[in-house]
Amino acid sequence: MITDILRIAPRAVVTGYLRAARLPLTAAERVAKQQGNEAWPPALAFEAAQATVETVAGSLLRDPDMIEDGRLRQAKVAKLRKADALNTEAEFEKEQARQVEQQRKAEIAEQRKQTMQQAKQRKENVEQQAAAEERNVGAKAAKKAAAVRQQKAKQEKFIERRERTGRTQALDAEAKALEIVKDALEAEEKTDVIDATIEGSKQARKTG
Repeated sequence: MITDILRIAPRAVVTGYLRAARLPLTAAERVAKQQGNEAWPPALAFEAAQATVETVAGSLLRDPDMIEDGRLRQAKVAKLRKADALNTEAEFEKEQARQVEQQRKAEIAEQRKQTMQQAKQRKENVEQQAAAEERNVGAKAAKKAAAVRQQKAKQEKFIERRERTGRTQALDAEAKALEIVKDALEAEEKTDVIDATIEGSKQARKTG
């Protein structure tokens, strides 16, 4: 019984010391709104320190219960730290995945931009080529039309020349015909004069 009292008294001292030491941390937890968050780094650090104090004090005081409490607290701290490490690693991987996703989105956006620019350039090239071909076709058509007009003008000149030649030849023929008629009339008049002269001579001889 006395041994138990002597054992409990040092434990109460250690426990009281630890409670007093934790008061500032409790106030800080209240301000930071971290009450009940055992994984909060300051709280976790105090838990580790408390586990060490309990283990060492239990060994010095030969208190197996305090030693057991210290060991259990150490295991709890190790578990919390492992969970925090895993959580940190998960957050790191999540952040990396987010960065990779953002980079991939940026690459896709850049590829889409380049694709649109290339499509626009191809469209402009096609339009320019079509315009050039249209101008070429227009030039050929204009050249062909000019050739047709030139050929037509030549044909019209040829026809006009033939018509002028025909008219000249007709006029020449008409003039020759008129000349022939004139000559015939003159010959006829001469014949009439000669006949009249002969007739007059005959009458003169008869009256003489």
